[in-house]
Formats: sequence, C-alpha cells, structure tokens
Amino acid sequence: MRSLSSIDSRSSRVLINVAGSFVIKGWAGVVQILLVPLVLACLGQYTNGIWMAISSILLWIDSFDMGLGNGLRNKLAEYVAKEDWQQAREAVSTTFFLLAMIVIPLVIVLVLIFGIVDVYHFLNVDPKIVGDLYKTMACTILFVGITLVLKIVGNIYLGLQLPAVNNALVVGGQTLGLVFIFVLSRISGGPLSLFEVALLSTTAPVIVYLVAMPLTFRRYKALRPSWRCFNRSMVRELFSLGVQFFVLQVAGMVLFFSTTVLISRLLSPAEVTPYQIAYRYFSFVSMLFGIVVAPLWSATTDAYVKKDFAWIRKTTSRMRLLLFGFVVLIAVMTFVAPYVYDFWVGGQYGITPALTIAMAVYTVVLLYSLYYAHILFGIGFIRLQMIVTLGEAIVFIPLAILGARSYGVVGIIGALVLVNLVCATTNSIQYKKIMSGRASGIWVR
Repeated sequence: MRSLSSIDSRSSRVLINVAGSFVIKGWAGVVQILLVPLVLACLGQYTNGIWMAISSILLWIDSFDMGLGNGLRNKLAEYVAKEDWQQAREAVSTTFFLLAMIVIPLVIVLVLIFGIVDVYHFLNVDPKIVGDLYKTMACTILFVGITLVLKIVGNIYLGLQLPAVNNALVVGGQTLGLVFIFVLSRISGGPLSLFEVALLSTTAPVIVYLVAMPLTFRRYKALRPSWRCFNRSMVRELFSLGVQFFVLQVAGMVLFFSTTVLISRLLSPAEVTPYQIAYRYFSFVSMLFGIVVAPLWSATTDAYVKKDFAWIRKTTSRMRLLLFGFVVLIAVMTFVAPYVYDFWVGGQYGITPALTIAMAVYTVVLLYSLYYAHILFGIGFIRLQMIVTLGEAIVFIPLAILGARSYGVVGIIGALVLVNLVCATTNSIQYKKIMSGRASGIWVR
C-alpha cells in the first residue's frame, strides 16, 4: 500500500504542476505576444536584431553555472526522496556558495573581455546606428550574473518537484520587464535606446528573485543556505554530475542560441528579426511541451531511487500519444502562420514560407529529442547526451556557415535540424536499451 501511495502522490504532483504550469506558461505566452511588437516598435528592425543577438550571448552566460543548478535539482530530489534533510541543506548551501565563487570572477572577466574586443565588428553592427553597445553589454552581463546566483531558488523548487513555482518566478521576471518597457516607452513618448531596453529586461528578473529568496527560505527553513553547512566533500559529488550538465548546457547553447549571432554576423542584424519571429511563434509549442515534461525530470529521479520502473514506463508511454498531438498542432500552425504573422507583427518583416516550414521541422525534431531527454536526465544517464551534443556543437557552426552561404537563414535552420536528429536518435535508443535491461558500454551512464 505504501508503494501505491507513493505512486499516486508522485503522479498527483506531476498533474498538479502540469495544470499550474499551463496557467503560468499561458500567461508567459501572452507576455511574449505583447513583448515582440512592443520591443520592435521601441527599437526598430535593425536594433531589435542586435538585441536578439545580445540576448543569445546572455543565454550563453546564463549557462555558466557549471551545471550546478541541474546537479542540485537531481541531488535534492534524491535526498528528499530519502528524507535526508541535513544533506539536502548541505547540497543547497554548497551549491549557493560555489555559484557565487564562480560567477563573480566570471562577470569581471567577461566585462573586461568585451571592453577589449571590438563588439561592433563581432556582431556586424554599424556604430552610427547604435552608439552604446559596450555599455549595454557590460550592464546586462552584470545583472545576468546576479540572476545566475539568485535563481538557485528556482532549482530548489525543481528539486522539490514544484516546477510550476519555478515557472512562476521566470514568468514574473518577464512580466515585470514588459511592464518596465511599456511604462518607459509611454513616459518618453518615443522610441527607446538599446541600452534602456536591455537594462529593463535584465534587472526585472533580479528584482523577482530578490523578493522570492527570503520568502522561499522562510517557507523551507530546513533548506536555508548557511556557510556552516558548506560541505567540501560534497563539492566533488556536485561537480561530477554538474560538469556533465554544464558541458551539455554549453553545447546546447551553441546549437540553440548561437544561431542569432551567426545570422547577424554572416548575413545582417536585420535578418535576425524574421528568424526570431518565426522561432518565437513555434516556441509556444516547445513551451507547452516543456510544461508537461518538466515535472517528469524530478519525478523520474524519485521513481528511479525507489526502483519504480513500472511508473517510468507507463508515464513515457502516455507521453508518446501526447507527442503525436503536438506534431499535429505544429502542422496546423504551419498552415495558418502567414495569417498569424500579419495579425501579430504586421507581416512586413520578410518571413518566407520556407523559413516557417524549416522552423516547424526543427521544432518537431526538438520535441522528439526532449521527449526522451527529460527521462534520461531524471535517472542521471546524461554522459552519452553530453558527448553527442558536444559533437553536434562542433559540427554545427561550419555546417551553418555552409548553409547560410547557399540558403541564407533557412540554411542555418537546416543545419540545426540535421545535428539535432543525431541526439534525438541516440536518446531514443538509449532509453529503450535502459528500460529493456540491455544497456551496456556507452549506453550506460
């Protein structure tokens, strides 16, 4: 009976968090719908493309937590499943102080690097149009660094199998950024500078996490970080798992977010805007799918620790039907895309049918890969994903350059599709081998 109760409790948490995340992410979708035309109106197509390229760089920086956030998520779920609150607090405290030790020098080094490097040349930006690029980079790097440390709060909720709360924190920052930009644009009565939009967008999440942190540790006093709970022996354990996540994150950043930098560099900042509109259009599907699979990560960790393989198989089987539904949704979205673009942003940004179709195909491949990846993350089998994704990142850039020369933006997306097919295939094979008990060699761990 206890086992059945555990199964019901785990499944209930998944369903509750999926339902809550749908509401929260639904609002996130509204925020993105409002934010795209607002920022375009404030910056114009050229400068907006620059902001999208900078945002991609900031996302790279946001991954430089050495994988500690995701490592904490797995270890915390494991300790909570065992009801070992002392080690849970030590894991939180050790991760928090390690992040501070990593991020502070990282921010200083990056600000110095961008002060030496010709950022205008790197992003192919005309200094006559945008004159405050270095100041923009320096300030945004600083605030993203602060967010990187503070968002440990979100990782704690993920480890506690409460991804809806983590989603609420992320969406809260996006919403506050939207409000800031809207209010300032009305006060100024005209366009905003790149620096103003970037500053408002990156300070908003900091404010949200600063408010959330004391409230969180008042609610979960047993997890409150303390220097006395910093456990040096736990550093190696966290880094062992964390470094694998870190390599996977960095390689993923190259694949998913270097695209805008490549478009700006190889083509023009103006070409980033139609790509980003199409990307954000289909990202609504990725967001909805992510709502469903996110709770499975820590729930799978809980099930794996308790050797509840039947629950993992049953849940994955149900997800397969849901994946098919999302593919149908993507097909419908592809058909109606021209009408949506016209209504959303006016349709004057040169989004071709080929660009829309390429982005739809990429989204399908991505969802299929994530379908298995979250289960593998939960049980800690990430080494193969790390190796494959690292190889994809190395191949992607030269492949994207070749694609850009022949087919422009569509060629770059085609390169994304090809490299992601590899990880989608290996994820599927590894999961099936593990569940059938036939995994060995490279397919294990």
